[in-house]
Amino acid sequence: MVGSEEKQQDIVLSLKQNLFIRQPVPEKGIVCSNAERAERVANEYLQDVETFGCSWGSRVWIGTYKQDEVKQLLFVALAPVGSGSGLVFTELYSAGCKFLVRYGSDDVKNPEPYEYQNCVKIIDETDNLHGYCQASGVPEKEWGKSVMCSPVLLEAFQREAEERKMVTEIRICHHLENYHSLRSPDVFPNRKHILEQQLLDLKQNANGKKESFDMESAVLFRCAKDFGRHAISVLQTVNKEDSGCDPYKGKNREQALKDETEVFVDYIFSSLLRVKSSD
Repeated sequence: MVGSEEKQQDIVLSLKQNLFIRQPVPEKGIVCSNAERAERVANEYLQDVETFGCSWGSRVWIGTYKQDEVKQLLFVALAPVGSGSGLVFTELYSAGCKFLVRYGSDDVKNPEPYEYQNCVKIIDETDNLHGYCQASGVPEKEWGKSVMCSPVLLEAFQREAEERKMVTEIRICHHLENYHSLRSPDVFPNRKHILEQQLLDLKQNANGKKESFDMESAVLFRCAKDFGRHAISVLQTVNKEDSGCDPYKGKNREQALKDETEVFVDYIFSSLLRVKSSD
């Protein structure tokens, strides 16, 4: 489960109660909030695929990884952007998932140039999740506090990286409930000083660890913790600073897809396949 403590699960939800995920899913899966990325990963890397979805746009592809000789069933899922993703995360766990990996992109403002190429960010800690915690009945003293990733998944990803001689960064990921506020405090001039103080507080909580931001990882870790299941996030850096071009269009597309295909996807699938279902 997320973290190392043994605890009774705080969510008891049956498959028949689900709204989006109405069919059973395998124990291991990858979830994305970028619709095009989810579809690429599913269509290009899974075989013997079965898929289902719902009218709200969420979708699941179930199949086997093309490079896996054992042919374990896995899934790729599409979840909404932001805290609404928690509905899908919760229902994936309800539908049978035990190990869930978020493959997403970092929302950190003005990344360093090196981060745009071959930079694999493994998120082992999240924080700054307030509203979702309150809505989930989490004790107030835990709102916004750190939640750790699954040590089982972290070990699998680190071992896979070591065998590949791959350099990774272990990071904390701060939750963005409002994408533009903490990334650009100037957008809210009357509250800029409040947002800047929040950023300082988050940096202090990072305790020297490199910082990332996104809108889903903290929600995923919270859902996994409450369900007594496993979760981790792996983030890629794509160009979100170019106001004239989408991160997956034009001049930005080549580098984004190069890293996706040559660095991230096989690494994520292979790390996930290292995990034994009994873990």
